[in-house]
Amino acid sequence: MMMQQLNDVLGSEVDERRLNFSTTSGEWRGVKIYLSIVLVALLIATFFDQQISHFIVNQNSIFGNIFQNYADGGEFIVLFVSFQMIAWFTWFEWQEPVTRGLITALALGFSLNQLFDQFTDAMTYTYSMLGNIAKGIPAGVANNDTATTSLYPQSLQWFLTALTFLFLSWLFFVYVSHKSSQQRRYFFFAALIGILVAKTADTTINDMKDLWGRFRPYEISASGAEFTPWYHLNGVNGHKSFPSGHTMSGFLFLYLTFFVPRENRSWQKGMTIFGLAMGTLTALSRVRIGAHWLSDVSMSALIVGTIIFLASRLLGAHFIEPDKAS
Repeated sequence: MMMQQLNDVLGSEVDERRLNFSTTSGEWRGVKIYLSIVLVALLIATFFDQQISHFIVNQNSIFGNIFQNYADGGEFIVLFVSFQMIAWFTWFEWQEPVTRGLITALALGFSLNQLFDQFTDAMTYTYSMLGNIAKGIPAGVANNDTATTSLYPQSLQWFLTALTFLFLSWLFFVYVSHKSSQQRRYFFFAALIGILVAKTADTTINDMKDLWGRFRPYEISASGAEFTPWYHLNGVNGHKSFPSGHTMSGFLFLYLTFFVPRENRSWQKGMTIFGLAMGTLTALSRVRIGAHWLSDVSMSALIVGTIIFLASRLLGAHFIEPDKAS
């Protein structure tokens, strides 16, 4: 009964979109440029990882610390937006009141959890950094792999999370309320695939981190640990440099373009540029601060970019929709 109602609510527009979908020549050109840049960076890193880091690492870098503290939110934000879209799609489109209320509440609860995790991440890095500065050690050592939430007041985190959640939930409610049923159905599918993208990227990157067991640049300079090239697997040893998790989160911002209505090409362009910029700047900042090698961030960019591109084909949406007038 529930599946039949879901089928009635969703309709056939998304299936028709997929059947009529094809990758444009412009997108293929963009994919080739992206892959070329990433693969060239990985090739250079294969031979010069140590030299590059030795030349540019500065753990007191303001640029590096800003992105370390606050650019690790791509995964959380994609999941937050996805659950918000599911919540308000259900609220506006579902007729049966009990199921409607339950799904809406659960989706909002999941989005609240993602926002809470984002504040946990950002506040842990911030307070760890401030503690390092107070102790007279490089600010960039503020890595939350080992830090704990006891560094900051929990009441502050809950206050900021609740206030931000209420405000953003209201914005999403208003945003979705002004969309047509067809647009809401598209958002629902984009949200489902967005959850798949975020979880696939997270699982892939973190499993590889464990398997590779690679030392970070600052760990080698601090402890004299042995450098290993990116293609060398050390096994599970508690070290997690390869690939870069921050870079994964940075490039996940690219998926946000698929939450823009398909008619709004200017916003699609803006969000695509924003996603690429966040991914690139985050990757560069991780090398600058000594948290990752160039090969670490290059591999993350390759993996996440590929996942998002394949997911967009499944969704049947372009990063920037073709201009029908041209």
